[in-house]
Amino acid sequence: MTAFPWSIEEVLPHSGGMVLLDAVVDVGDTWARTSVRIGEDSLFFEPGSGVPGWVGIEYMAQTIALIFGVQSRRAGEDVRIGMLLGTRRYEADVAYFPLGLELQVHVAEAWQDGTMAVFDCGIENEAGSRLATARVNVYRSDMTLAG
Repeated sequence: MTAFPWSIEEVLPHSGGMVLLDAVVDVGDTWARTSVRIGEDSLFFEPGSGVPGWVGIEYMAQTIALIFGVQSRRAGEDVRIGMLLGTRRYEADVAYFPLGLELQVHVAEAWQDGTMAVFDCGIENEAGSRLATARVNVYRSDMTLAG
C-alpha cells in the first residue's frame, strides 16, 4: 500500500461536517477501503446509543465517491459530483454503531457503464465481523465541484 496523496476532502464532493470518513485504508481503480471512528463528535451520534445503523449507507456512498474522486484526480480533472440512486438489500446487523467502534468500510465495483455503477459494499468491525452489507447504485454526473 502506498501513501494516499490527497486529503479526503480533496477527493470527495462533500465539505466540512458532511465528510463522514476518517481515513483511507487503501484504494484501487474499482475498489476502496476506508475507516470511520464512532465518536461523540460523529454526525448523527445519539448519546447513549451511538450512530444509527442506517447511516452505514452514507459511509458506503462516500467510500464510492472517494473512488470516483481518486479517478478524477489521477486523470488531472476536477472531482465530479455523483448521486446515490438507491440500494438493494441494505442489511445492518446492528441498530447502532456504538461509541468507540472503528468501522472498516469496503466497496467494490460490480458493474459500470461510465455514468451508472453498482457496488458491492460492506462494513465490518476491527475484528472483521460483518456489521452491514448492501449493493449500492450510483450515478456519476459531468458536473464538477469547480462548477
